[in-house]
Amino acid sequence: MKQTKRRTSKRTEKKRNFISLFIFSAVVIVSVILFSRNASLSEWYMNKIYPSVATLLSAISALSPFSVYDVFIVVAVLYLLKLILFVIIRQTSFKSFLFSLVRFVTILIAWFYFGWGISYFRKDYYSRTNIQETTFNATNLREFASHFISQANNSYVEFEVMEKEEIRKEIERTYSHVHEPLVLNYPNGKRRAKKMIFESMFTKMGISGYYGPFFNEIHINNYSLNFTYPFTLAHEMAHQFGIAKESEANLYAFIVCANSEDERIRYSAYVSVISYLLNDVRALIPDEYEEILNSVKPEIIEDLQRNRQHWLSARNETLSDVQNKAYDAYLKGNRISSGRENYSEVVGLLISSYDSFTTIK
Repeated sequence: MKQTKRRTSKRTEKKRNFISLFIFSAVVIVSVILFSRNASLSEWYMNKIYPSVATLLSAISALSPFSVYDVFIVVAVLYLLKLILFVIIRQTSFKSFLFSLVRFVTILIAWFYFGWGISYFRKDYYSRTNIQETTFNATNLREFASHFISQANNSYVEFEVMEKEEIRKEIERTYSHVHEPLVLNYPNGKRRAKKMIFESMFTKMGISGYYGPFFNEIHINNYSLNFTYPFTLAHEMAHQFGIAKESEANLYAFIVCANSEDERIRYSAYVSVISYLLNDVRALIPDEYEEILNSVKPEIIEDLQRNRQHWLSARNETLSDVQNKAYDAYLKGNRISSGRENYSEVVGLLISSYDSFTTIK
């Protein structure tokens, strides 16, 4: 009799757990869908709630000298493998496996989106900043290319020595200086660059940096050449500020670096963006490409070639292709229809914004 009651009690408890999980999962999914279809609501969340979330998560991750995000990903993968293994060898029932799997995935989805991912659904750059969008056409591109290349040539400086902590402090100082015109919440938590635990693998994939949303962490690949490091750091910092689109993060990184008091950081801004500009010139006004390319200072071309060879020498084609396809799918799944091509869309943003933000005092 007691055993019967005990079994009944366990079945009732399991039923309650499944119902609770169903409700929790439904609430999370419906909430994410609601945010994804309402840019104003997402903007409110990123301005009012996210700064507190960023402060909390970055304070937790700052306690660790290593990447908490990287460790978390490893633990998550091992946990999933354990769930699959246990159901295969019948150490657990399929129902228990399904319950654990759904619970784990739901927690990850909630953590990702409410920890940072809602930034994918916020208003676009022009709506946030009230910058007037300039038409992206051959005429505007030609005029902008001439002006930009002239400024890039003037910015050139040899970048032999780099103190990473000093670079970080200067970029942080510049963010604090330009956050109002860029419509960024400041300080929005802490921004301490972490070393990648699996740096060798990421180098083979061609990844110079990434942002870890679960613990609000910035990661920079130390394989990067000195003159690209400041721009990459500023780019990942932009993500931490709640800028999800790669084109916008590139724009913010350029504006911040171009407004730095350090000439090396200013050069990093121009040399890191000029390749996107030249690619657009080749696509949109191919007959003028050689002439425009030849107007670029030879030393800058040498740096671009050196950087390209630097990464190609370490590249693993298979790993790189898999990563590119996976990240492309990830971006498209988060409402960035152009996928990885979004990086290069920074040129259109720059044409509209250059004069407004490169003269900040």
